[in-house]
Amino acid sequence: MKKILLILALFAAGFISAQGNGDYVNMTFVKTTPGEDYGTILNEKWKELAQMRADEGTITGWDVWWRPGAGDAEAWNMVIVTVAKHPDSLNANAGVMKMRPNYSDMDVEIFQQKNIKARTIVYDHTYVNKGLNFAANDGETPDVPQVAVLNFMKTPISNGYAYEKAENSLNSGDIGTRSGWGLLKRLDQMGEDVYNNYMTVDFYDSFETMMTTREQTTRIPKQMQTVLNMRTHLKSIPLWRAISVRPSE
Repeated sequence: MKKILLILALFAAGFISAQGNGDYVNMTFVKTTPGEDYGTILNEKWKELAQMRADEGTITGWDVWWRPGAGDAEAWNMVIVTVAKHPDSLNANAGVMKMRPNYSDMDVEIFQQKNIKARTIVYDHTYVNKGLNFAANDGETPDVPQVAVLNFMKTPISNGYAYEKAENSLNSGDIGTRSGWGLLKRLDQMGEDVYNNYMTVDFYDSFETMMTTREQTTRIPKQMQTVLNMRTHLKSIPLWRAISVRPSE
């Protein structure tokens, strides 16, 4: 009986706690090619295009994250994140010719071949934001700090509504040493055979803060234990922000 009352309390709190801002988030998981310097291509070409799209209002954010310590055995070592208010905007107003309108067909072909050679797209997933907690945030796409931790989650399809409410209730208000938190629901694939159908993202100002937070071993509160029982935490992967684009002031 007590457990039922606790779950009902979590759901009720969820309606008045942190809620998602409705952003659509595309995550492109990339394996870079050694010696081809894909980071330079991103900084000198694709960052410029992302800034153009952000200033036009097509997208609200674009970030590149490196996966520290990822070796040859890892499937991917970089994540490119595009954020927009509408799913159709994630891939709109993009392309080499928008970025370099003076390019000839040969220039475009050369650049595309160089870009393809420098990286392999391993996964491309689309999510929608279902939870958000950043200080002084009014629902906009937040400026992200230096470190993010992706937590890949799996919950039964029938459990999604309850899980979203419970996560939002747990992560509303004070979030401790984290500088931000988000909950993402996967949209591009669904079903029991999909690796993950949700993701939480913890943001930190530094790796030191993230590591010292992980170092602490504390007793798990009942509210958190309830959330843990609602989903499987598949993997937790820290990332380091390399590039961040937001609309110009």
